Amino acid sequence: MYWIAALLLLAAADGDARPNEDAAHRADRLRTEQLNRSAGSVVDRRNRRNADGQARYRQAQADYARRMQAWRRQVAACEAGSYSACDGR
Repeated sequence: MYWIAALLLLAAADGDARPNEDAAHRADRLRTEQLNRSAGSVVDRRNRRNADGQARYRQAQADYARRMQAWRRQVAACEAGSYSACDGR
């Protein structure tokens, strides 16, 4: 029960502690918000452009891992005496 009263006091104090905003401060804040939105859209566009390259890179890594696994199996077969596996085909 006491925590509810403390929470209400904090909420009331927060509203009172907020200074009134003058016109210059408001204009600065709005300009900063606009710049942040603009920068965010630039980052979003960059991320969309990079997504295709990242997908190709992940696919290339997966292909390489599959080829290496096949090569390792072939080497193991060769070492186990399956000499047809040793010719590298």
